[in-house]
Parts: sequence; C-alpha cells; structure tokens
Amino acid sequence: MKVEDFLRINNKTRKNFLISLLKRILITIIIVLSVLILAKHNTKFKSIVDKYAFNTNYNFAKINSIYKKYLLSFKKGKENISKVNKDNILEYKSKKDYKDGVILEVDDVYNVKMLESGLVVFVGEKDGIRNTIIVQQSNGIDIVYGFINNTDVKVYDYVEKGTIIGTANKELYLAFQKEGESISYEPYIE
Repeated sequence: MKVEDFLRINNKTRKNFLISLLKRILITIIIVLSVLILAKHNTKFKSIVDKYAFNTNYNFAKINSIYKKYLLSFKKGKENISKVNKDNILEYKSKKDYKDGVILEVDDVYNVKMLESGLVVFVGEKDGIRNTIIVQQSNGIDIVYGFINNTDVKVYDYVEKGTIIGTANKELYLAFQKEGESISYEPYIE
C-alpha cells in the first residue's frame, strides 16, 4: 500500500466521522430548539417540561443505551478495560449483611466486575465502605461497590457487563438501590 492510498483512506474516514458528528449536533440543536419554542408558546407544555426537567430523576444509563442503539457511538470503548467471561462475574466465599447491603468475602486480589452494564455516577470515598464506585444501570437500579482498592473507571464512563472496574482485597461491599431507596441484594447475588 502506498502512502498516498493510506492518506486517502484516512481522509475519507475523517470526513465520514465529521459528517456523522455534524448530523448528531444538528439533530440535538433541532430537538432543543423545538422544545424551547413549544415551551414558550404553550403554557401546558411548559408546565410538563418544568415538571419533568426539574422534578424527575433521569436514568442516564438508559439514555446512553438508547443513544448507542439509535445514534451510534462515534468513539470506540476503552481499550485498557478488559472484558471477562460472563459466567463468573461474581465469585465469593461467604457473605454477611452490612449497612444496606452485603459484604462478600473474596480472594486477596479480586477483580471486581460489572454485574450489569451501566453508567458510573460516583467514584470516591464513602463512610464505612471506603473507596466506592456507584453505577447506574439501564434498568434503573444503582449498584454500590465498596472496599475497592484500585479503580479502573471514572465518573460518566459507560461500562459493559463483565468489565473489570477495579480490585478488592478480601472484602467487597455491594448494595442495590432503586430511586434512592435500598432494595434487597439477594435476587442479584446467587
């Protein structure tokens, strides 16, 4: 392959990417302007927009999955985050209730894997569970992963099921929440 051929292919790929990006931007602008115009001229529509824009908790993981399905992502997933076998996502020796969740006894250096695909909404310290990752799944359930030693994700990363998000040392805390309320972990842990 000649250098000229490579540059021609690269320019075509770049042009297709820019056209795709421009289309997405224009669609977004059209949607936003349409909502703003309707809200300005129709008081009933404005009250509906106000109600849902300011009083509703949105599931951004679900929005992201819809976006990926219909508008396609214009960048590939992270190369440095590895996927694992779906059959062994959660392996533990014993479990005990703790706070609103459960502490699982795991290996000395345990790779923590995503139970379901979702959007990382928090990475940081929490009282009683130290280093924590909270993931909002597209089904509306938030998973709290605690006692994480090393994190491999950042806030607003979309992470697929089975992907390693960090490591834990002997203990892993898990809690499940829906709309801010704690729910039982038992249906999710076999």
